[in-house]
Amino acid sequence: MAKRIDYASMFSLRSDGRYQGYWHEPDKNGEPKGKRHAICDRDPERLYYRIREKESPTVATLAKAAGEWEIQYRQTITPRTWANMRPHYEEIVDLYGKTPIAEVTAQDVTQDLQRGKVKNWSRTVVNTRRVVWNGIFDYAVGQGLVSFNPVLSVKLPKGLKQGKRSAPTDEMVKTILAGAYDMEFGFIPFFLLCTGCRRNEALQRKKSDVNTDTWELTIPKSKTEAGIRTVPIIKPLQKPLDLWMRTHPGEWLFPYQSYHGRTGQHMTDTNWDTAWAKYCKAHGWVDGEGKPTIGAHHLRHGTATLLFEAGVDPYTAQHILGHAQVTTTMAIYTELRDKQKQKGIDKFGDSIAAMIKK
Repeated sequence: MAKRIDYASMFSLRSDGRYQGYWHEPDKNGEPKGKRHAICDRDPERLYYRIREKESPTVATLAKAAGEWEIQYRQTITPRTWANMRPHYEEIVDLYGKTPIAEVTAQDVTQDLQRGKVKNWSRTVVNTRRVVWNGIFDYAVGQGLVSFNPVLSVKLPKGLKQGKRSAPTDEMVKTILAGAYDMEFGFIPFFLLCTGCRRNEALQRKKSDVNTDTWELTIPKSKTEAGIRTVPIIKPLQKPLDLWMRTHPGEWLFPYQSYHGRTGQHMTDTNWDTAWAKYCKAHGWVDGEGKPTIGAHHLRHGTATLLFEAGVDPYTAQHILGHAQVTTTMAIYTELRDKQKQKGIDKFGDSIAAMIKK
């Protein structure tokens, strides 16, 4: 559910109890970048829309729609997510901002995404750019600025490189499993490996999401899917998880732990980065610059590997891992199956070579 916009934070509060903002006259391009005028109102939301009304150009540009979309959308995502999207947002506005949004076509969006392919961007990066385009036009449709969203008919360019994430090594897995009863931080990687949760999925969980009667974890599905998914809490995880919840105060499953002790507050991305870097450094999982060589996303691949090796079918693995499409799970399984096949062939070759030597 989208958060309510904090209109009051956009303006300064005067001593007479009114909020003050500014509107700008349109420049030669019809954009509100000209002479500035003060405007006040006791209701900050009404002030926001009064300014919008004064600054609305005769023809709505893509920059205007994008700017309004940004204000609303950024309040529904984490700062880290926006950090990944902002370069695309700024470049799209720079390239197409002055164009009336009603004149931007599906072909324009397709050509823009093709530029990403020429720059050798990965499929994930190009898809992020498409998400920005889609968000802007979804907002424009909702505001009546355009009658349809042209991005819906745009597909990602073919031949984009796929970023591959490798599973942790066997030694790393052993180290992670050994941290089952580490009540400081080591339990968290153990939890991620046992559940296949994404980092943010885990950090957003509350103790109430854990059902100790059925031993299941409840996780809301993505914004594009309705409902929730339930992840089984396997037996090796049950006792240490129960101990973890009793050891740590507060409602959050994984609260922030400062140097001054356990606070019970929500663990932010920054808190996680600091703790994870310290954890990896302690186990020697860092590069020459001291940066971690493994991340939480590698643990998901580790979970997929363990599911495959245990003979869990792809559809069950899809549900546990939360993949939107089973094809994503199948791609991982196919890669693992090919590696397993090659190991078998290599073993057969070694056996023949040994017999020849005799």
